Amino acid sequence: MLLLCFLFLSWIFYLFMEARQNEKALSSFRAVIHVNGIRGKTSTCRAIDAALRTKYRVFTKTTGTDAAYIDVSGLEHPVRRFGPANIHEQLHTIRRAQREGAEILILECMAVNPELQKTSQEQIVRSGISVITNVRFDHVFEMGETKEEIAAALSAVIPERGLLFTADPQGETYFGEACRIKGTELVLLSPGPEEAGTAEENALIARAVSGRLGVTEEEFLKSRKKVREDFGIRKLYPVKTGTGKNCLFLNLFSANDPESTRSNLEAVKRELETSRGIREELAQVPLVFLYNHRTDRPDRALLFARHFFPAYPEVPVFLSGSGSSLPRRLFNSSGSGPVKMLSKRATVQLDLPDIPAGALIVGLGNIKGPAYRLIERLETEESNQERGTKNE
Repeated sequence: MLLLCFLFLSWIFYLFMEARQNEKALSSFRAVIHVNGIRGKTSTCRAIDAALRTKYRVFTKTTGTDAAYIDVSGLEHPVRRFGPANIHEQLHTIRRAQREGAEILILECMAVNPELQKTSQEQIVRSGISVITNVRFDHVFEMGETKEEIAAALSAVIPERGLLFTADPQGETYFGEACRIKGTELVLLSPGPEEAGTAEENALIARAVSGRLGVTEEEFLKSRKKVREDFGIRKLYPVKTGTGKNCLFLNLFSANDPESTRSNLEAVKRELETSRGIREELAQVPLVFLYNHRTDRPDRALLFARHFFPAYPEVPVFLSGSGSSLPRRLFNSSGSGPVKMLSKRATVQLDLPDIPAGALIVGLGNIKGPAYRLIERLETEESNQERGTKNE
């Protein structure tokens, strides 16, 4: 019994000292920025990081496709984990940033569960500046099936008497009252119709946040060239399929939610139509979808079936990843074109039978698994080609 009491008291003492140490570390920063939202968190963190480095010593940690931190010297390092991701990891990040003498700390929210988001903000990060990039349909099993429920979950990062930035068009409806209760200023940003859901939306947030911290417009524009993009960002690749057909591949695996995926797809189609000199009303870009499934993200398949594929009827869909029988049933009933299963090897090699030459193949859903290996292959081939061109 005495041993149990000793262990309990020791644990309480440890938690107390850890909280004191974290409070001391947080007080050493000029500003702590906590970035949350459904889409674009990592890109927004990186854009803010680049802008603020024009004036301050900045330390940034992201949890995108590959978790990483950017130290005060600007070097990027992978986050090494010996188990599942845990919000306790943020404590070590805060101390590392303090040891490096950072003036600004930027942290991407790690939590999905609403209670863990609340714990992360109120007990660990305690930011004075928070960002909620947008509210879209994703993680519905954890956050709720309506946008109002999802917004309420994301609201856990709203600081007390601080600043909240959002580019969501319903930002006042979702966050206005919560900000007024907490004495926090709500900064509403309004992306244009062609910016919404794309990287330009993230840049708009970064411009506003860095501007509040003294970065001029000229400094911000110069910083855009130094943004360190996350692996797996939206990118267009010229490819040759496994059957030898020349096509284009659009990587939207990391867009994840239907709304962001559709916004980015339509933006790329407009760019292609403009570059080819095709009038929009006459343009017919042959589409093919490659959906990569994760068994731990069945909600995404459900959301794509409800909110994405009905907008693209009869477009053929290829499925990769484990547990693909579920999305196959969902997509077949959503009005999509024929749905075909692919092996991991066929996915990586883009061995897609019966697709037309010149098609735009669009990667959807999730980047983990064979989709990740596909993008690795395309990046390697692009790098090799660039080196070969320079050596000629």
